[in-house]
Amino acid sequence: MTQLTINIEDKSILPHLKKILNAIDGISIAKPEKKKRKKSGIEESYDDIRAGRITHCKNVDDMFQQILGI
Repeated sequence: MTQLTINIEDKSILPHLKKILNAIDGISIAKPEKKKRKKSGIEESYDDIRAGRITHCKNVDDMFQQILGI
């Protein structure tokens, strides 16, 4: 399937254009995709906490032991 994006400046012609395109066999009008808002760092962190992607460390030495294996 091939898609074509058309930019329309005059919104008043949109209903007429939709009628014309719907009348042609093999053409369908796709709904525009909503753009996802990018999450901030703190929102991603809260998602990690909710999903259980956290690590508990007793202190800095324990953290290095868990991460680097030293």
